[in-house]
Parts: sequence; structure tokens; C-alpha cells
Amino acid sequence: MTPDAVNPLLPAWYDVVWTGVTGLVIVFAIAALVSIGRAKDVTGWRALIWILAVLCLPVAGATLWFAVGRPAKVSAPRTA
Repeated sequence: MTPDAVNPLLPAWYDVVWTGVTGLVIVFAIAALVSIGRAKDVTGWRALIWILAVLCLPVAGATLWFAVGRPAKVSAPRTA
């Protein structure tokens, strides 16, 4: 295929891949921010630090939040 046969209006494959990766990072960061906002045990400075971590380092901050930052869910005791 010659360079003249390439349609200049179509994006290159790597542009499509990077757009998808960027979209996934944005969705991941937004999910972490929503999770931080909904966490009742995380307030004040602690919440601000987590929010800044997610905004400054979207992948690392969101990953750390989901791995170690979220408060553990306590389930109600079962009655038999």
C-alpha cells in the first residue's frame, strides 16, 4: 500500500488505542472519586489527600484507593 492510498481522515490505530486507554483511565479515576465521596468513614483531611492522590496520579491513586484506602465493609451479624 502506498502512502497516497491512506485516507488522511481516518485515525491511525495507535490513536484509537491511546484514546481507549485514556478513556479507561478517566473512568477509573472517576469511579475512585465517587467511591471516596461515598465512603462515610473517610472525611476531612484524609478524604482531601485521597482526592488529591487520585487527581494527581489517576492510575496509581485510584489503584491505591481501591486496594488499601477503602474502609472495610462490615456486614450485619446473621441471626439463625
